[in-house]
Amino acid sequence: MPQKKLGRNLEWHGNRIRVVIRVPPSQVPKLGKTKLKETLKTTDPLEAEREKVDVIRRLRASLAGTKATAVQSSLVEQALEVKRLREEGRLRMDNAGPEEEGYDPEDDAFSETVDAVERQHGLEAAETFAAVALGNRTPLTALVDRWFAEKAELSIGYKDDIRRSLARLEAWCGRTRTPKSVEAITQRVAGRYIHDQFIEPGVDVKTANKDLSCLRSYWRWLKKRHGTQENPWLEQSLEKPKQRREVISGKKRPFTDDEVRKLLTGMRSEREREFSLTSALSGLRLEEVAGLRVEDCANGCLRVTDAKTPSGLRTIPAHPGLMDLIARRTAGKGPDEYLFHDLEEQREGSKRDRSAPVSQAFTRERRRLGVDERGSEEQRQSNIDFHSWRRWFIRQAVQGLERGAQGYTAWTIANVVGHKAEDGTLDGTALPLGMTMGRYAGAASLEAMRACVEAVKLPTGI
Repeated sequence: MPQKKLGRNLEWHGNRIRVVIRVPPSQVPKLGKTKLKETLKTTDPLEAEREKVDVIRRLRASLAGTKATAVQSSLVEQALEVKRLREEGRLRMDNAGPEEEGYDPEDDAFSETVDAVERQHGLEAAETFAAVALGNRTPLTALVDRWFAEKAELSIGYKDDIRRSLARLEAWCGRTRTPKSVEAITQRVAGRYIHDQFIEPGVDVKTANKDLSCLRSYWRWLKKRHGTQENPWLEQSLEKPKQRREVISGKKRPFTDDEVRKLLTGMRSEREREFSLTSALSGLRLEEVAGLRVEDCANGCLRVTDAKTPSGLRTIPAHPGLMDLIARRTAGKGPDEYLFHDLEEQREGSKRDRSAPVSQAFTRERRRLGVDERGSEEQRQSNIDFHSWRRWFIRQAVQGLERGAQGYTAWTIANVVGHKAEDGTLDGTALPLGMTMGRYAGAASLEAMRACVEAVKLPTGI
């Protein structure tokens, strides 16, 4: 079922509503984005209309501030260039006069450059320029674009994570009156930041370590290319509090049969229902279902051609319960067309998976139907999610063996769902003879996999 249309400057972002304003074309190169966005706490469109006014005003004020910082950024770039010329001994004035005793052309050129900055931009700007050029005050983000240019293989999502982690560090520096420079971040300062930013507010360990990993990687490059003396983020990761995780985090699990029945009979969106049914009767991951093309659904089989691991590349028999769905969705289509064609294509360079809209819509439907489980109010994620269809498939196949089903083994299940069999595990459960069965015995036959798939039965009433 489509979501309710929102007003101007508002859009859905998963299960939340966010405010969006366009960035003027002249400021896009500086900001690296065409829109500014801020997610609201409300999910009520009427309430979002009221709240958006202050948010839009704040976002537009930040754009005005961007213009003011453009000059500062330009001066920082110039100062870094002067620093490079000084280090190479090539800083000279074009109109330098005859050298006299005690005359240093480099110092003279440096003084003239700083004086020119002061005349044009004022004393404070000149002092900052000199500090940067002398290597005493390199702004935290001054070199991040150079790093990105050198490390072309970094994903857009990872670059965004790095910018956010640096922005948080800069904000903390502002609150604590710590200079916002690379040189000011010593190991002691880094320790204070970690305590204030992550430990004291009780930030999730995984979230904190993700931020620290970004900072550690940036400083590693700074040490290599910029001559930074130390990496203050080394060995600064937070340890996972095991006992607390057991109490709060819970454990991911399969759907129960009652939950399967409630979801497959109660979902209002046909697309999300068909995605769920496909995963439940094949064990395919969400993104694997989204990637199926017409040619991957031929000859009574499903073929996965894009997976996280080599063992995920596989061809399995299609469940009889999927035949009508496959026939309907492949009718009249070319071999390269998607089985689920009704998904928006993501922009080139987008970090969102093609399956992201389904994941978000399914979560809304699941919560609407009351299919949820959390160990405590503090637990952020439910113990059941779309991946629970895959877990349910595995459990049903295992229970088939327990009921005496013939023609397949536990190793066949691993082949069907694309687990690395030689690791000797199936969805976290240990299997015997990992190397022997996983590598030397080879993959299960199509007949064995068909027996496995067909042992999975939907609950009655669907």
